Parts: sequence; structure tokens; C-alpha cells
Amino acid sequence: MEIDEEREEINYEAQGRLQAMGNYHRWILSNLESGLGRRIWDAGAGIGLVSAQLVDRCDLLLSTEYTQTNIETLREAFAGHAHVEVARADLTDLDMDHLRSLELDTIVNLDVIEHLSDDVAALRNFHDVLVPGGRLLIKVPAHEFLFGSVDHASQHYRRYGKRELRRKLEAAGFEVERLRAMNFAAVPQYFLRGRVLRTARPFTQIVGDARLGFYNRIIPWLARAERIVPPPIGLSLVAVARRPGA
Repeated sequence: MEIDEEREEINYEAQGRLQAMGNYHRWILSNLESGLGRRIWDAGAGIGLVSAQLVDRCDLLLSTEYTQTNIETLREAFAGHAHVEVARADLTDLDMDHLRSLELDTIVNLDVIEHLSDDVAALRNFHDVLVPGGRLLIKVPAHEFLFGSVDHASQHYRRYGKRELRRKLEAAGFEVERLRAMNFAAVPQYFLRGRVLRTARPFTQIVGDARLGFYNRIIPWLARAERIVPPPIGLSLVAVARRPGA
């Protein structure tokens, strides 16, 4: 997996803007926290927006990234936490022995495998480093009909249907405990930008700062509504998948 300097800079800037979306990251974890254990790997941690919410909820936190800029940011953010390990990781070429030695019971992987040409290889690696009974908590972009110019600009290989994600998780050896769509409200704008207007920019660059702030304020209401009436479609799919055993 290779990321050029321009793309790394764009991604880093986008993550900085997403710091204003604290409610969004809490919403993601609320959909997945039933699977959280105490020895967690945040695989594809970015600048640590989710790791920051996990750090006080675990005995071990492994926070990994691919790009040096993100790794340096993570090390600075978690320098004072003895139970946090920050490292570089290519999810298709891992130090499996070291990861197994950590006895991980949870892997958090949010909006990462759509960037990999061989996503199933990464899922198999996740399965193989988890302890028996451990869980993968994963979020991916949803629904093939939304795939368009915004996905190309974001370097996505694919978006996932529920059947495809389930099939790939099971092919990697997991049992799927929970799989659902989330964030229905963002679908119309994404469809408009990516399929109608064919905007050639990542979604985080399309949404202005004022709109990000507004969206962050209404997210608790959106989350409550989706708990009451689970949406048939959404911008993302979230799943909890278990490695059999124990």
C-alpha cells in the first residue's frame, strides 16, 4: 500500500477538521461498544480521534497507522499513557508474532479496508491475531449505488453491501454478530455530490466547517432516531464480528 505526499497531506488535513465531530465518533462507538474488550488494537487510527475515546476504557491500546505524519501525531497525543503502544502497520504485511503476543481481544477498524486492494487478506490477518472469542469492530462505506467521484477522490476501491461485507467477514473466519447501516441522513448529499454533480474531492473537503458544526450538534438526535427505527440504508455499515472459540 502506497500513499503519495499530496494524498497524505489531504488526509491529515481532513482528520484535523473531523476533530470538530466528537459526537460523530461517539455515535460510531455506541454502535460497536457491545464488542469492546480490554486489550484493543485501533488499526488505522489516523490522528487518534477514536483512540482518544478508548484510552481510558482498556488495559492495553495499540494504536497503529501507515503514514509517518500520523504516527508522530499519535506518539505526541499518547506520550503520557504507559499502556498505549504506537506503531507503524501495513495491514497487508504485519508482524503477526508480535501482534499475537499482545493477546488482543478487540480490533477497531474504521473506514480503512475500502482503501486496500485485498481487503480479505487484511480481515484474515485480523482474525489470526485476535484471541479466540475476540471481536473485530468494523466500519466501512456502504452501498455500491453510492460509489462515484467522491469515492474515486478518496481512493476507495469499493463500497460495501451488507451481503458482501458479511461474506468477506465469514470468508476470513469470523462469525458476524451484528451488522447494520448507520447515518441515513448523509446519503442524499453524498449521492448528489458523487453521482450527480460528480465532485472530484473527498467528502470531508466538500462539507464546510459551519455545516460540520451543525451536523455535529444534530448527531445525538440522529443517533436516537436510528436506535428507534434502524435505517434500511446509510452512508456506512458497522459490524461486530467474533473469532470463534473460547
